[in-house]
Amino acid sequence: MTVANPRPAGQRGQPSRIGGARPSHLITTAGIGSIVDLPTMSVVVRGIDTWGLERAEAIDEPRLLEEVRRVIGPQVRTLRSAPWDPQDSDDPWTRTGVPVSPFPGWLRCPRCHRLGPLNPPGQFELIHRSGKRPDLAKWVHARCTQQTQVSDRRKRACLPARFVVVCEAGHLDDFPYVDFIHHGQTAPCLGPKLKMRDSASTLGPRVTVRCDECGASRNIQDAAGRDGWEALPACRGRHPHLRRFDGCGRDLRLMVLGASNLWFSVTASALHLPQSQTVTDLVSAHWDLLGQLPNATVVQTVVDGMDALRGLRDTPVDQTWAAIEQLRANGGPTAEEGSVDLLQAEWQLLARPTTERQDDDFRAVATPNPTGYDNLLDQVVLVTRLREVQALVGFTRLSAPERRDLEPNNRLPLGRATPAWVPAFEQRGEGIFLQLREDRVRAWTARVSDHPRIEALRAAHTRWSANRDRPVDDTFPIPRFLLLHTVSHLLIRQVALECGYSSSSIRERLYVGTPTDPAAGILLSTAASDSEGTLGGLVALGEAQHLKRLLDLALEDAARCSSDPLCAEHVPQDPSDTLHAAACHACLFASETTCETNNRWLDRAVLLNLTGDGLAFLDG
Repeated sequence: MTVANPRPAGQRGQPSRIGGARPSHLITTAGIGSIVDLPTMSVVVRGIDTWGLERAEAIDEPRLLEEVRRVIGPQVRTLRSAPWDPQDSDDPWTRTGVPVSPFPGWLRCPRCHRLGPLNPPGQFELIHRSGKRPDLAKWVHARCTQQTQVSDRRKRACLPARFVVVCEAGHLDDFPYVDFIHHGQTAPCLGPKLKMRDSASTLGPRVTVRCDECGASRNIQDAAGRDGWEALPACRGRHPHLRRFDGCGRDLRLMVLGASNLWFSVTASALHLPQSQTVTDLVSAHWDLLGQLPNATVVQTVVDGMDALRGLRDTPVDQTWAAIEQLRANGGPTAEEGSVDLLQAEWQLLARPTTERQDDDFRAVATPNPTGYDNLLDQVVLVTRLREVQALVGFTRLSAPERRDLEPNNRLPLGRATPAWVPAFEQRGEGIFLQLREDRVRAWTARVSDHPRIEALRAAHTRWSANRDRPVDDTFPIPRFLLLHTVSHLLIRQVALECGYSSSSIRERLYVGTPTDPAAGILLSTAASDSEGTLGGLVALGEAQHLKRLLDLALEDAARCSSDPLCAEHVPQDPSDTLHAAACHACLFASETTCETNNRWLDRAVLLNLTGDGLAFLDG
């Protein structure tokens, strides 16, 4: 749930429940710094410093916590869920939920067209008298001349002004309406009274803002386009989620409220991997806590009281204390040399599933390959139980981070201070893991490494990186990733038609390995946030007879697209920085929650012979 005091800064009052959001949305699509559209208002999720932890549960996933510490700093102690109240209490002071603030700070009355700010107060009034009906919360124009005889309950809700401004550094601010329409005036307007009128148009924003006090008027279109910054003042460096201003001065860009590029999450995710660990291993994993305990009695109390330490409950406390003292004498646990990253550890287990390394949160078993696909698949693994944890480490604006990039140069902070915890959520579900034949993938990538189509995508990647001031990753395996990603999207579209889950609820996880240790694996999974997860509909499709039908249909659909021949022949050419070739919404694109790379690195031609140029993998 989302709980907030939706009054402007400077106005005090008790918190109000004004909307709801799923815990996963607060990490992936509506997290800290994002603008959330509620039924009658728009708000920004505030920084982590303001979140209450009274009902924020700790999430145990040591591998992911270690990755978050590497990115943010060693001071991060825990991963925590979003605060929530299982009883859905209406007590305004429980601090259950996530604090938000009104944003944009300008509203428009739909009856008299008055456009005004929430600060200073008086022009608009918050009507919210029923905590259990957050959809009834609304701002009304207290001085509307068209609603003088209407009760507050029947007054029409004011609408958020639908324009905001951002800069390349990620600062977000209200559109400067007063400065914009009075630009160039020799005598300042002493008491601006603005009205906004909108007329439908397919050519651009036909929104006129007029000042009734001095008669100044201007179309918002003057601030649109590549040169629109010339009509706007310099950036003030505002972070509304932190309620602070940083020095900036960059050019501003006009954005429409609700634009998809206003917020991109930077998240780290990890699958739970069962471990056959000794007592020393378990103590080492929680050394920050256990290493500070003074004696065995306190150790027993802590182990019994913390769910994260349940693995030590069957161990006699004297053995646990002996392991603590031994590690303490050695100066603490030592970091493993050459430790693999999150994906490599998952690949190593999924590619060689064993019954010894399984538990309640991970079960995987190999199954026979579908007939006729021995040239493509090495093995198929049915993952009947999996648990995934995602943690939010930051966010970006305007441009999305690259795949698995946790430290983009435009990443914005979660709070004013360096956080000691980060928000996370866990999901349980099921999946299908496909391992492609490494010998054939290796031979194919060597054969097509200098293919004109691959070279065109490599050049587009260089332009894409330059346009975003990012270094070019020369080690990125373009042919290998194109092949895996294309197969993944083709299967997702077919699986969604038969398993009962929508395509947006199916996620891909691609394993390409490293230059020295390459991999070729695809994990398609679906998960739910409850304790039981999902019902097996996806795993059932991994059995040989069903998977063969899905692959047959996927390849049949890949051979044609309703946008052909334009789609099949598409190759990015200078100055385009598009990072896909034969792919579009009609054949390969998937939702943002499904795709790891925002529909980049896709090409049907790497799988099937669409253009007769010798690129296709299945023709080799």
